[in-house]
Amino acid sequence: MRLYSRLVITFILSAFVFSAVSAGDLDKDYYKRLKKNWIYMQRVYEQINLHYVEEIDPAPLIKAGIDGMLEQLDPYTVFIEDGDRRMRIITTGKYGGLGMEVGIRHGKVTVISPFENSPAKKAGILAGDIIEKINGEDIGNLRIEEVSKRLKGQVGTDVTLELKRPGISESFSITLKRAEIVIKDVDYYAFIAPGVAYVSLSGFSDKAPSEMKRAIRELRKQGEIKTFILDLRGNPGGLLESAVEIVNIFVDKGIMVVSTRGFREGDVNFKTKHTPMLPDVKLAVLVNGGSASASEIVAGAIQDLDRGVIIGEPTFGKGLVQKVYTIDKNTEARLKITTAKYYIPSGRCIQKEDYTHNNKAILTDTEINKNKEFTTKNGRSVGNHGGINPDIYVQGDSTTFAIMQLMRTNFLFDFAVQYHNNHPVWKDTPVENDSIYTAFMAYLKEHDFKYEPEGSKEIAEIEKLAEKKGFSESVTPILSQLKNTLRQEQEKEFGYTVKSVKKYLRLEIAEKYYGSQGLKKFILSDDMQAQKAMEILETTKLYKTILKIK
Repeated sequence: MRLYSRLVITFILSAFVFSAVSAGDLDKDYYKRLKKNWIYMQRVYEQINLHYVEEIDPAPLIKAGIDGMLEQLDPYTVFIEDGDRRMRIITTGKYGGLGMEVGIRHGKVTVISPFENSPAKKAGILAGDIIEKINGEDIGNLRIEEVSKRLKGQVGTDVTLELKRPGISESFSITLKRAEIVIKDVDYYAFIAPGVAYVSLSGFSDKAPSEMKRAIRELRKQGEIKTFILDLRGNPGGLLESAVEIVNIFVDKGIMVVSTRGFREGDVNFKTKHTPMLPDVKLAVLVNGGSASASEIVAGAIQDLDRGVIIGEPTFGKGLVQKVYTIDKNTEARLKITTAKYYIPSGRCIQKEDYTHNNKAILTDTEINKNKEFTTKNGRSVGNHGGINPDIYVQGDSTTFAIMQLMRTNFLFDFAVQYHNNHPVWKDTPVENDSIYTAFMAYLKEHDFKYEPEGSKEIAEIEKLAEKKGFSESVTPILSQLKNTLRQEQEKEFGYTVKSVKKYLRLEIAEKYYGSQGLKKFILSDDMQAQKAMEILETTKLYKTILKIK
């Protein structure tokens, strides 16, 4: 084992030396420091291998060395051991599986929502079903990632689940055949008002452009598209080429959308190649802090070209380009390396954070030009602090402390599952929903839900500390007064929360009846950002004023 260990470490160091020397001419002090650290690394390993209390397996130490090396770079340069499967899902949006979203509820693996036309949906699996075993293996102690791995697999293979359904005393088994599950990039599209087309884009796989175009064609069959809302909120990004094609739907052929630039890569420009489907339709793009990477390319290009109004909250600020390199042809090991940065038409960089700050491993820091002023095609000034700042800021929906407690304790989810199981039909009428709210409040009482106002836990901690330190007598009256005040505020705050409780209860129930896709129309009916987009698009003068269109 020791001979093998020395051979492995010597081989790695030799490869490292060759790679570093090939990188370019650097000063002698650099090589002196590099050589010193190589020697340190080899000798530290040798001493551990010779003297450690137990026999050493070199593999995990070397893996730790790889991880440690990559930690010195940006968060997106990563080593992927199961590269083929993961990269295939990212780039194609497809995988072999059962087609259902799962999560942890009350410490148990629970079905959140089965996908439409999936093996899970066709087999009758419902939201709220608890998965107890997979292929006879008890999964009670597994992390959700491990559960997900066991559910996925080769298309056509069988998987047997043992399920527990609320309201049914006995567990039951069901065998399903894995199918190709296609994750849709366009997860919802509709006319949300006469002439106002809405498309929600949740990803940028290689299918995103074709799905967008298909959605537009379907909408055109229903009526004339006068204005268009593209929802990129919560979209983490994907393929650069797909982002360019999405922009091309709204922008003429031959327009530069984004360029990439890196220390070892020259400038590469990406331009639109096709005749646009919607070149003149008034456009609004919705973004928030979850809109990243390819989403920011689309939003940034639309903003820089003054093609549409950006509405919502500042985006994430991820403007780094990654390429995937094979590490071992005999395994699925890949290395995803950041090779360049994104620059949108105005010349500004999307990347929010200077990830090289105080990082001695990175010698060359590409200038982001934070103090330089950038302007759009029509001369509007746009900031260069990373990410995309919306033209119109509208804060997203926020939840009260009471709603957060109901979500965290799963009362909303559990009640919605129970209601769905007991009621085959839900008409979504005001009278019906009022009676559902009344039933929900009784459900909370029955299950002894105790609403603790914000700050209650902190007061309890102070009480414990006061008792431990022996000065509880002087502190207790003050804390008692504070607790009484909080109790008085509790009823008042929960009263203010009635509207929110009804809203989130309605959404939970809607998802159980219509799935995650059908849920969208219920969310949009009370969506401040979408409503603002409609207002701006319907007011031509305001729309033109924002974009400085003459």
